[in-house]
Formats: sequence, C-alpha cells, structure tokens
Amino acid sequence: MRKALERAAAELNERLVKTHGRITKLDANIDSGISGATVRIVTVVDDSDPRPKYVLWANEVGGGEATALRRAQDKINAQLSKLRGEVAGFYLKFIAPPLPKRTYATLIVAVNEEVPEKVRKLSLEERRERLAAVLRLLGNDPKVINLAQMAKVFGVSRDTIYKDLEELGIRR
Repeated sequence: MRKALERAAAELNERLVKTHGRITKLDANIDSGISGATVRIVTVVDDSDPRPKYVLWANEVGGGEATALRRAQDKINAQLSKLRGEVAGFYLKFIAPPLPKRTYATLIVAVNEEVPEKVRKLSLEERRERLAAVLRLLGNDPKVINLAQMAKVFGVSRDTIYKDLEELGIRR
C-alpha cells in the first residue's frame, strides 16, 4: 500500500508543480488485496488563483480505527505545521486485513500554500528583476536554480519562469 501511495502522490505532485492554479477538490480511490494495491488520486485545479500545491499522505496502523486514524492525523498534522496554507480536501479509508487487532488508516490531503502578498503582487517586470538578481547572486549560472522552486516562490508555472529567463537573455 505504501509504495502505491508514494508512487501515486509523487506522480500527481510532479504534475501539480507544472499546473497553474489551486486545488479546489480532491477525490481518491484505494483498492488493496493479496496481489497488491492500486491508488488513484484526482484533483480539480482552478487556474484563476496560482499557488504552490501538493498532496500529502499517511498510511498508519493501529489496533483499531481510532488508533490508526490518530496516528495518520498526527503524521499529516506534523507536515501541515511546517506549511502556511489551506487544506483543499481530504480522503480517508480504513482497511482491516484478516489479522487480529490490526487496522490501517489511509489519509490523503490536498494542500494549497499561501503566496506571500509581496510576491503575489509583483508585476512581470518586478518578478523578472528579482529573478535576475537571484541569478547574479548565483554567478549568472541558470543551471544552479531550481525552476520548480522559483515557480513555487513566485506563484507561477515553470513555463513562465522559462519565458522570464529567455526575456532576460538566459538560455537554460
């Protein structure tokens, strides 16, 4: 189950980094059996409000549903405490295999991070000036910047950062 969750969340998060907007809805489906697990996670993204966004997950075991849920919540809340943003949706599923006193709680949470007002309100020229300043600090080597992280900081897509770099005369 954990491998299937990890793979599904990683693939979705990779796409979300490249997608302009914020998550408005999350739905998921988990099937598990002797042969393995299948995890499907679907998000709906509203492109009118760009933000960094991603999906977090926890799959915890307990003697019963209450214990498993508490452990999953603790794990998710520990991750959320390091963020500033909003929960856009969640999915919860309990799985009780035929083992005595063993229940798994799977919790999947969609998160939209806040974009600082200063960054969110930057004009195109201001954003490019800041990007150029970052590049100067890094020795004008565009290969040392993380495009996904820059897009996240500025609340734009990676494609927008590529265009900004081209406008600054920098090829990556």
